[in-house]
Amino acid sequence: MPQQTRTCRRGAVTLLLCALWLGSAATSAAQDDASAGIPIDDATVRQACGSCHASDEAGRMSRISYRRTTPEGWQQTIRRMVTLNDVPLDPATARDVVRYLSNHLGLAPEEAVPVRWEAERRADDQPYEDADIQETCTTCHSLGRVLSQRRTPEEWQLVTDMHRGYYPFVDFQAFGVPGEEPAAVDVAVEHFSERLPLETADWSAWSATMRPARLAGTWALRGHSPGDGPVYGEMTVTPVAGTDDEFTTETRYVYAADGREVRRSGRAIVYTGFQWRGRSTTGPEDEQGLREVLFVERD
Repeated sequence: MPQQTRTCRRGAVTLLLCALWLGSAATSAAQDDASAGIPIDDATVRQACGSCHASDEAGRMSRISYRRTTPEGWQQTIRRMVTLNDVPLDPATARDVVRYLSNHLGLAPEEAVPVRWEAERRADDQPYEDADIQETCTTCHSLGRVLSQRRTPEEWQLVTDMHRGYYPFVDFQAFGVPGEEPAAVDVAVEHFSERLPLETADWSAWSATMRPARLAGTWALRGHSPGDGPVYGEMTVTPVAGTDDEFTTETRYVYAADGREVRRSGRAIVYTGFQWRGRSTTGPEDEQGLREVLFVERD
């Protein structure tokens, strides 16, 4: 059996913006319960998703309203809808849908930060409290994909049913042979329904007071480049006209070891008031650039 391998791009710089500001389809019975589900009032989302995901009188859309996740989680879902279900979405509409869902059905800082290694695409070597449940999930994908989500109990069950539909051998590979009691997947569903519910105090508090991040200005920067050591410099963040969550950046930093200077230009979106996702390059010849994943602190 071929060995699964991972690759990572050496030389990526992990940056820390210091807090030093120098300038300015099917709906389950429980999904009909008025106490569950997040209404969706965005016309773009309703138009893009409504042909398959019905809305009820409270504005809740089947499946969608009963889940919260990261920008990457919503992006992955939309990619699956396009590739497997032939949903006709142009890139601009897809970006608008991801932005709305990330902002209104996202994660609070207390929920996102502990599993930020998933969004940062770091190695999936984080031990989980239950080794059996970890093995059930990581047979096919990272556990971070699961821990970055919040669902109702019925939605956790539906997503495992979806696995069975797409991957018929999953019961024998990971979930446990049907008929065995208790099957590994049933234990996992019960566990995540309790530990990762749709409604949490953290999300209620954050979503009620969420506001655009105040980032405009020039910020001190310090960080560490694997193999090269400490870096220091500054980043100037400028709002994109007509938006309150998009920014352009001009960054300069120096490697302490040899004085080498790097200048980068970039653009970013801040989802859910704190989740920075961007990309920056050193110039036209830098086609790949660096993907940026940062979290904005409350202060």
